[in-house]
Amino acid sequence: MGDIEIRPSGVLRGRTALVVDDQEIIRKMLEKLLLSLGFTEVLQAQDGSDALKMLDRRAFDVIVCDINMDPMGGIDFVRTLRDGANIRFDAKRARTPVLFLTGSAEKDHILSAKGLGVKDYLLKPIDPEKLRARLVKMFS
Repeated sequence: MGDIEIRPSGVLRGRTALVVDDQEIIRKMLEKLLLSLGFTEVLQAQDGSDALKMLDRRAFDVIVCDINMDPMGGIDFVRTLRDGANIRFDAKRARTPVLFLTGSAEKDHILSAKGLGVKDYLLKPIDPEKLRARLVKMFS
């Protein structure tokens, strides 16, 4: 991220996010970036199963998620989240918009994400302006 100045966006103000990534440094960087964009609360989960437990307790406006994580990666997480038969939380939480932010450009991952209704797909390294633009578009 460096010294890039990020402008907050009115459409992002007051929103909440769940960041799901197995690398703590990425989670912390995303938390700082999302807060600077106007989010009021950003919580972190270290993999998909951790994220599902957090979704049992509360809702979020958006989930920013990696794909390659253990024990539960992003594709399996979103599949479980979207699968109404396995939902342990309310239906609104199952429809939470997901943005994949990952190092994986594998065609299978991109097609799986699309099939699961993932709202957007960005490749790492994190480009703060691209992330901002995608989130603004998502909530506009």
